[in-house]
Amino acid sequence: MLNLLSLFGLAFFLSIAWMISEHRKRFPWRTVLSGVGLQIFLGFIILRTEFGNKVFAGAQIFAQKLLSFADQGTAMVFGPLANQSLMAEKVGQGGFVFAIVVTGTIILVASISALLYHYGILQKVVQGMAWVMRRVMGVSGSESLAAAANVFMGQTEAPLVVKPYLKLMTRSEMLCLMTGGMSTIAGGVFAVYVGMGIDPGHLLTASIMSAPAALLIAKIMIPEVEVSQTAGGATLSIEKDCTNGLDAMCKGASDGLKLSMNVLAMLIAFTAAVALVNYIYELFQAGVAYVLICAEFGKEFHGAHFELQPATLQTVLGYANAPFAYIMGIPWSDCVTVGQAMGERIVLNEFMGYLTLSGEAKNLDSRSLIIGTYALCGFANFASIAIQIGGISAICPERRADLAKLGFRSMIGGVLASYTTACVAGMLI
Repeated sequence: MLNLLSLFGLAFFLSIAWMISEHRKRFPWRTVLSGVGLQIFLGFIILRTEFGNKVFAGAQIFAQKLLSFADQGTAMVFGPLANQSLMAEKVGQGGFVFAIVVTGTIILVASISALLYHYGILQKVVQGMAWVMRRVMGVSGSESLAAAANVFMGQTEAPLVVKPYLKLMTRSEMLCLMTGGMSTIAGGVFAVYVGMGIDPGHLLTASIMSAPAALLIAKIMIPEVEVSQTAGGATLSIEKDCTNGLDAMCKGASDGLKLSMNVLAMLIAFTAAVALVNYIYELFQAGVAYVLICAEFGKEFHGAHFELQPATLQTVLGYANAPFAYIMGIPWSDCVTVGQAMGERIVLNEFMGYLTLSGEAKNLDSRSLIIGTYALCGFANFASIAIQIGGISAICPERRADLAKLGFRSMIGGVLASYTTACVAGMLI
């Protein structure tokens, strides 16, 4: 029953994309059907076969090793503060220093990614994925390259792969580029989510499956009505700004430090902002309750003590998104919790969403945890609109106006792409 519900959810989210399409009569049947088929194929191979089990086991081992290597680096700088077992023994559960884990992990992954990029290894993987999507889905070369690059790079780094084509990209291709950035995660934060307790196999699968999902959702929202300059394919743009591998690792480490500081700053700001909003919201509820009680029972209740269980922002987001969680195939008992994480991802950021999901992992059904992992995989939130407009317009100022017009639409597309991926996963598990 839940698997059938996931199938209904897939059709539901595709229909939402169609309802907000600029050209409803030009529904891209080939792209949608082949894109969904590619998602199901990838999901089946990884989630339902022996090969997929090996991929999951390998991803788990790789992630654990990567985290252990990062721990050695942070221990060199932070000493016993980086020793999680020692801190847990001496301090208790509060001994886990999240900032140290995040910083070390992101710096290591960024450094390795820069090294792989310098020697062209990452580009070969991106080009291979782009070739498959272009052949199967019938999309242009530039948008398939961008979608593949977003699986491994951030939403502002991936556009550099198609930098020579940005100026002449069609609106449909530009939306594909932006939606791809909203619906996938960067390699730099992959290990951070794993460190939070998120399953690396499902996280990797979600990011890969969301690449074709982003293309098909974007093509529904803005079907191609122009002539693309890369309809027959596109050459991968490779710009190297490092003299050798050592220089690349140094630059990657520096970029990783900037990213980790940005992540920590966002978490501090948004956690504090949520606490402030909840405080104001609780005061408002208390005031309304007091006025209503006084109006109902009269002046004799002035100053009386009464108990109030105020709703928080998280509770409101949970109930607002619970229906969407349910049609993905999540058991209703877990829908409010997963819905809260989904709402936090959109209003705040994906870090807050994954923190909520991992924090409630012990109380969730395994199916709910898996589908939630897929639904949260992406950068689709309000802050990312500004990040994309600023980042992409910096390398192509001529398209700033188009980027601004497509910003909100790309965020909606990123959310729908993540949700369709979650539905496909729900059909298969």
